[in-house]
Amino acid sequence: MSCYIKKVSTVSPIGDLGENLNLNSFAVNSFNAVEPDYKEVIVNANLRRRMNRMLKMGTYAAMKCLADTDVDMMLTATSLGSISDTEKMLDTIYTSGETLGNPTAFIQSTFNTLAGNIAQLKSTHIPNITFVNRGDTVANALRYAQVKLSGDADNILYVSSDEKTELSESVLRKFNLSASGEYGEGSTAMILSSEKTAEIVYSKCGVDVQTALAESHISTADVEILDYKRWCGEYATASAFGVALAARMLEFGMFEGKTHVAIEHRYGHEISVVVLRKL
Repeated sequence: MSCYIKKVSTVSPIGDLGENLNLNSFAVNSFNAVEPDYKEVIVNANLRRRMNRMLKMGTYAAMKCLADTDVDMMLTATSLGSISDTEKMLDTIYTSGETLGNPTAFIQSTFNTLAGNIAQLKSTHIPNITFVNRGDTVANALRYAQVKLSGDADNILYVSSDEKTELSESVLRKFNLSASGEYGEGSTAMILSSEKTAEIVYSKCGVDVQTALAESHISTADVEILDYKRWCGEYATASAFGVALAARMLEFGMFEGKTHVAIEHRYGHEISVVVLRKL
């Protein structure tokens, strides 16, 4: 099942990986996304004003990837959706005594809102699927892309987006989901293609990196295990950033003597692995 990464764009603590690869461009211990000028791709001011941060980040990354590429399918991925609007909705329900309130926050908080926004902006009617599987979200979406690219699709847009708020970060800290104690956020978009660029050769949930390499018959001596969370922090879809970063680093020849890069994602009790191959 051939699945190649044709193009990437990110909204991350180190900016847009599609435009640069400056791995020292973020403040120490700061894993807040560096937000771009959204007017570049979301020109409608009223639409921008209505969109929350999670939607703006994901839409920006997706539209940058789609600027000169047509796709057959769209896959979006998120763990929490728009947590800021979820908080607004729950606060309104509580303060209003569960009476009728403004539905906007509820509408914006649903998991597939990002997919709808992108489809509306591009006026497209292609198949559109949203994955919401906590820490397994990215690996499941990429596995699905591998299957579709071996069948009836040539180019697929993948985009993930998760934001953090002060409240959500405090809750995550109580669950101790990050080994480093640093929680991040961001959006990653990729054009996944049947054209030969950096290749995703493995994507699976419930395995560690050693099991993944054994199942793929890849020697550990040929693999770089990428410590990507040092640049993006911990969040449920952080491995998408890791995949995009690995693809760009392979493009720049930054893993001398290595033929593969492994991205292992541990989030709570969940674990998944994605492996890329240098062409």
